[in-house]
Amino acid sequence: MRRASWGTRLVGIGLVVAAIAAIVKKKPSAVTAPSVPVPDNPLWRGTTKPAPVPERDVVLSLPKDMYRHAGAPTEWWWHIGTLRAGDRVFGFDINAASFDGQHFGMSQISLSDVQGGRHYERTQVYGPKPFGVFDVDTWAEGDPSKQWYARLGDPEWLVGGFSVTDTGSGYTEAPSVHFEGDGTGASAIAILDDVGGVTQIILLKPGSGYTTTPTVTLVGGGGSGATAVAVRHSVMMTAPQADPTRDISVAAVLQDAKTLDEVEFDLTLSQQGRPMFVFGTGVEPSAKRQSLQKDNYYFSLTRLKASGTVRFGGETFTVTGTTWMDHEYGFFGGNSADTRVRWLLQDIQLDNGYTLSTAGMIGEGYKPEIDVSVDAFATIQEPDGDIYYVASTITPVGELWTSPSTGNSYAQQFRVEIPSFDADILVSTRLQDQEFSASGAPIYEGTAEPTGTFLGARVSGDAWIEQAF
Repeated sequence: MRRASWGTRLVGIGLVVAAIAAIVKKKPSAVTAPSVPVPDNPLWRGTTKPAPVPERDVVLSLPKDMYRHAGAPTEWWWHIGTLRAGDRVFGFDINAASFDGQHFGMSQISLSDVQGGRHYERTQVYGPKPFGVFDVDTWAEGDPSKQWYARLGDPEWLVGGFSVTDTGSGYTEAPSVHFEGDGTGASAIAILDDVGGVTQIILLKPGSGYTTTPTVTLVGGGGSGATAVAVRHSVMMTAPQADPTRDISVAAVLQDAKTLDEVEFDLTLSQQGRPMFVFGTGVEPSAKRQSLQKDNYYFSLTRLKASGTVRFGGETFTVTGTTWMDHEYGFFGGNSADTRVRWLLQDIQLDNGYTLSTAGMIGEGYKPEIDVSVDAFATIQEPDGDIYYVASTITPVGELWTSPSTGNSYAQQFRVEIPSFDADILVSTRLQDQEFSASGAPIYEGTAEPTGTFLGARVSGDAWIEQAF
């Protein structure tokens, strides 16, 4: 239950790129929906530990379903977690996502430097071919007989994305985006907010031949004052065909949306043990038949042994950890405000070997209130791989933090209660500001620390908090 419908959250983008994509004829050549029957999978609401969801009820199959799916309205591979270099603690988020239903690609990258008190983040949107760089048929590998990959952008591109440094005012139509430099061919589309400012720039083509970053100017549109700069931004993920859940290479580059400070990741990740099939079956329980257009499919690699480097601020840190990846695809909410998916979520890796993901779905207009609970569900995986699908509650506690960038207020602690596992866990953020502040589409994602009891015993570990409303 990971991401909101970006076609509606990034205001205006879906309409612009849909017009471009209307002339594109796609050839679906990738993995199709499962053909097995949808199992009956009710949420366990009892106070005692239930039997695990039978493995025979899992509708997904690996390695096949690690690959791109033909015609899926949404699909993403989302890496999150906590890394360590000695006493230094870092949270990170690296994703590559396709919103084929809204005709664009999107990536988000962030780094939380807990000891340094800094959060680096960027959201970048890619327009579709033929005018844009995003190709739904080639951005990720869809053939399970080949090496798996997912990629958006390229570390060599000097025009890999944009930061709007001043929104300007008075625009009645989007200004054109011009480039001045020693290369050619870069192109982009500006997006306006609802008060006549430039809120976002979609990358169409990175151009070629640039040896230095070109200057960006915004021309026309009836307004004035909008400024922007081109930045580097890219994600590349690869894994061997034999087992794409192991030896996953993740390389990413971001320039912080506000400061333009650069961060580079070079990580290798290998799953230890059975993947977690969310809901226990890998398909949302309300599904009645197998359909990529109507059903939501979801599995996670919750015990990724991680190693590699993170470079920023003139230093290179050798990092290790146990991290997490979500692969979610299919239907993920509608295109209107009242059908968009909103949620609170905590992914938790406990020191007793259990992993769990608990999510509460929330409605339009929701704002977190201290000590007001949200009904939720939890997917829980035992160290030996058995999976459970049970009721839980999520309660914001402590204090709210208000973002100076967006004005949104986010909880900094959540109490997670799971009666059937005698669980009462406090999940606390490790750094206040962990917001992706993309205009029109902010979301809170960050590293956290769990403490409390599980199966009646004291536990601790690492966690991840999401707040999308």
